[in-house]
Amino acid sequence: MTEQDSTPQPGTLTHRLGAISKLETELVDKAHAILPKGAVNIVDFFILGATQRTLSQSRGFRTLIETRNFPSATILLRTQIDTAMRINGLRMMANVEADVQRIFKGERTFDRLVSSPAAGGGKPERLTDAFLKKKLAEENPWIEPLYSQTSDFVHLSFRHLFTAITETDAATQMATMAISGTDPKQDESVYYEVCDAFFRVSRLSSMTILAALMARHLGDRVMAAAAAREANGNE
Repeated sequence: MTEQDSTPQPGTLTHRLGAISKLETELVDKAHAILPKGAVNIVDFFILGATQRTLSQSRGFRTLIETRNFPSATILLRTQIDTAMRINGLRMMANVEADVQRIFKGERTFDRLVSSPAAGGGKPERLTDAFLKKKLAEENPWIEPLYSQTSDFVHLSFRHLFTAITETDAATQMATMAISGTDPKQDESVYYEVCDAFFRVSRLSSMTILAALMARHLGDRVMAAAAAREANGNE
């Protein structure tokens, strides 16, 4: 194989995994650029924990796809959605500092917290997975069907059976199955859809994390820049 032949081509599995890896690098670089050089508080620690989780899941996903472990890779796709839901949920909280403190002090999940009345459509709502998913899907409607599809892999279902089927015979209505921790041998195009979905979710998770950091540490600067643009436009 020549050097030119070994270069990842657009549309290949290698290209897709490379694009996911690039997202990881961009998230680290941009988060470092936003974070202050001094002390950070407990909300920042929570966001940084979500950043670490996003990066770890992304790296794990790439490894699972490379080793042909589709069911486990799909679970990481679902948990990547969960990360985006919870970081997006920070702006739903009535008192983000106090609520994050409760999480650090032992609150098991978000669902014991409640939203601000404005985020809940005029009344406080519990920050359940269903509520967080609905709020994230308001601007990203593709999240709803993807969340439902990946739920089948988080909980044992017949989707796991389908991934073990190596071939079928319509005439005899027989199916051949492989019992193994590795996917049955198949064309790499089978993995394209899950990689594209993971890239999309990882990009959303990264954007949500960076937006949360910007709102906390660059809010005054962004507002000043917007005011300057408006003033220049009125001259």
